[in-house]
Amino acid sequence: MTHDIGKESIAFIETPDEVAKLMVSLISTEYKNQKEVQVLDSGCGRGVFLEQLLADKYSNIEGIELDNELIKICKSKFPQIKFYHEDYLDWEPKEKYDIIIGNPPYAHYNSLPSEVQEKVVKIVSSKESDIYYAFILKSIDLLKDGGELIYIVPYGFFYNTFAKIVRKKIISEGFLYAVIDLDEIRLFEGENPETIIFKFKKTKPDERDKTQILRIVSRKISKKDILEKGLDSIKSKESNDAFFYYEKPIFIDSDSIWTTYPEILIETSISLKEVAWIGVGLVSGFDRAFIISNEEIMSLNEDERKFIIRSVKASHCKAYWTEGCTNYILIPDDLNSEEILRNRYPNIYKKISDFKEKMNDRFLPSNKKWFQWQALRNYKHFLDYLDKPKIYIPTLDRSKYNRFSLSDEELLPSGDILTIVPLIIDPFFLLGYLNSNFFREYYLSAGARRGHRIAFTQRIMSNIQIPLFTKEVEKEIASITQQILKIKDVSRKKEIETLIQNSFKEKHFRKLIDK
Repeated sequence: MTHDIGKESIAFIETPDEVAKLMVSLISTEYKNQKEVQVLDSGCGRGVFLEQLLADKYSNIEGIELDNELIKICKSKFPQIKFYHEDYLDWEPKEKYDIIIGNPPYAHYNSLPSEVQEKVVKIVSSKESDIYYAFILKSIDLLKDGGELIYIVPYGFFYNTFAKIVRKKIISEGFLYAVIDLDEIRLFEGENPETIIFKFKKTKPDERDKTQILRIVSRKISKKDILEKGLDSIKSKESNDAFFYYEKPIFIDSDSIWTTYPEILIETSISLKEVAWIGVGLVSGFDRAFIISNEEIMSLNEDERKFIIRSVKASHCKAYWTEGCTNYILIPDDLNSEEILRNRYPNIYKKISDFKEKMNDRFLPSNKKWFQWQALRNYKHFLDYLDKPKIYIPTLDRSKYNRFSLSDEELLPSGDILTIVPLIIDPFFLLGYLNSNFFREYYLSAGARRGHRIAFTQRIMSNIQIPLFTKEVEKEIASITQQILKIKDVSRKKEIETLIQNSFKEKHFRKLIDK
């Protein structure tokens, strides 16, 4: 079923009963059984939250719904509840609320009807936002002081640059009391978004306040267990077989990436950007046209072969080492004449011209020609560092272990690769450390999780902290890493894990002045 919004629609997906019941249970006990408590369902749908609120004896309930059919259903099912057939984003109620609860729509600005886009931009001040950002901001404004907002939404506002306004609103007007991280568990029919349930309190936090975090153990957990084990974990403040439970300091910085992973602090350290260069790879925008086989290269003339590069892709990263590469045609940006390309480089022109129509459909900057790559990001840097050892990592990875991979070959990275060039740090030590389980947990604590994938971004990687182990520890990690590379056997990785664990336990660090 869909929400009718203007001439177009946004998909409506029902919240499971178990999830709605869990969310209603998050309402503070101080509000329970109080007739004067004003509760709002900010998008009623078919009334799943309303049913749970009534079951829990809340009586002063209101609901708002824009969809014509859904509002009829709710009015028929719940005659005792006051409803508003309005668009929540420009609705101006006379009263504010103690509790606002719901499951707002999820849709990026670009997917919204134009009239809805205008409303979202008015609230969020950005065209790079999601409609649920606007729902969060609007709901906080409609809360009374001390009121609570309980929503289930995608995890993206924790890390998205354009959601900074949401994070700023949350920490300037209150704090997140609880977050239940449901990851990509299959909650909704036909949809599998990465979702969290959060409880926001519109009140100034105490310095001792911490956010309660529940993080789901497995995507195989049933909805029944989400409810029962979730309630148990919240009540006992302990982990169980469905949820990890812990508490962490409340978020205080809207610029930083928020995460539901426990905070890991490294006291004696240096940032990666101080000892290495980090950059994203080159984007062709249409690989099929530019990839060339060894046999095809043989038919090129001498000048044409100058346009051939060897590229490393995510699939070549095996952890510790790379395997193989892909040959590409790379026509430099300073060659911008199709006539010159056709006459001087006829074999290359013939190969790529079959794809001209499709390559013209790519999004290209105005100064780019159809036969050029979409984005030669950091190209000059890669040429400068061509003969240096480089560590590659897929920018988005589902592997259960890190795949940082070292190569001293003259390779250029593709767009699905992040490149690290060690400058004043031993590349073998760095490689061994980055592939450790300790670093993986630390990196996740920095906000890199994207569902069951990890995002290795330039922003996060540049600011990660490298422990300043003693020189002896660094040399030992480097030596073990070299042996792993020599025989291509990762079984000795556990020795690196032990070294790292013991170094933190026994504080085997050098002083910053020695770095």
